[in-house]
Amino acid sequence: MARPKNPLIEFQNVTRTFNPGKGTAVTAVDDVSFTVDHGEVYGVIGFSGAGKSTLIRLINGLERPTAGTITVLGHEVSRMSESKLRHVRSRIGMVFQQFNLFQSRNVAGNVAYPLRVAGWNKADRERRVEELLEFVGLADKAKTYPEQLSGGQKQRVGIARALAVKPDILLADESTSALDPSTTGEVLRLLRRANEELGITIVAITHEMEVIRSIADRVAVMDRGKIVEEGLVYDIFSNPRDDGEITFVGSALKDRPSAEDLTRIRRHSDGRLITVSLKDSAAVGGVLGRAGEFGIAFEIVHGGMNTTKNASFGLLTLALTGRTEAVQSFVEAMRDAAPVQEVEPGQETLR
Repeated sequence: MARPKNPLIEFQNVTRTFNPGKGTAVTAVDDVSFTVDHGEVYGVIGFSGAGKSTLIRLINGLERPTAGTITVLGHEVSRMSESKLRHVRSRIGMVFQQFNLFQSRNVAGNVAYPLRVAGWNKADRERRVEELLEFVGLADKAKTYPEQLSGGQKQRVGIARALAVKPDILLADESTSALDPSTTGEVLRLLRRANEELGITIVAITHEMEVIRSIADRVAVMDRGKIVEEGLVYDIFSNPRDDGEITFVGSALKDRPSAEDLTRIRRHSDGRLITVSLKDSAAVGGVLGRAGEFGIAFEIVHGGMNTTKNASFGLLTLALTGRTEAVQSFVEAMRDAAPVQEVEPGQETLR
């Protein structure tokens, strides 16, 4: 993806430390640099406590950095006064994990609230509310109160409210973690529409892989305050970091066997174990179809497919049996078709 000259969001060597010089200091964000392009969906993912929530609060100025600079919509928010920050925040919508709806206001009233604060007249507010409720599929719920809504409906109201004043940026902070899987899909489709149809740039903070796979263009993986991986979603997920640690991406994907899986597999098979990438599934299938020609047999002992916004990927773990020379010839043919990794005897994890 080509980089514009002026990204919508830019972090340069940003650190946020709490209680510096007052006993035990905690560094929630540690020397982080990244940019978010206009019109993209940028995901931030990681284990609990990785620093994701602090990062999103730095974007809208609710937290100030201890060091480094943050530029949002052309303004260096890290050094702006609170009064000037209000103008920048008016161009940023926020979707919360727990919805944060006013229980005393009906659906239309909740969506209209930011318009009232922004000074829109009544006729324009009513037109905008009607337009937004139609967009999120809740046109028939305008007079309904939050306590009468399902979780998914509440979040759709939250999205409508966040979109009310036509923001440039939408921040989604764990926006689906309180929802069931089917409702999560509905909300993710709505966020994707907001990005594709309205051109809104989205930063999604989450610990859920499904969110990133479904809507994000690029992703940053955070660990202990640092960004340890960043890139296109497909590239990061299909080839997670391998440095001896159990990374968030590697542990969350279901296409590679765990230590327990390998122990179980070894009990039932003494064949040579390899993992094969399914980036080119047709080529892999072609080689598997010729196994008999090599005089070997194979068993699929583990595998899984994952999908991203634009592509699919996965791994197969195969147990190969036959003469040593024949198995080696088959492995070499497979390497010509796709990336292959060996699983050595006694190896506890697959990367």
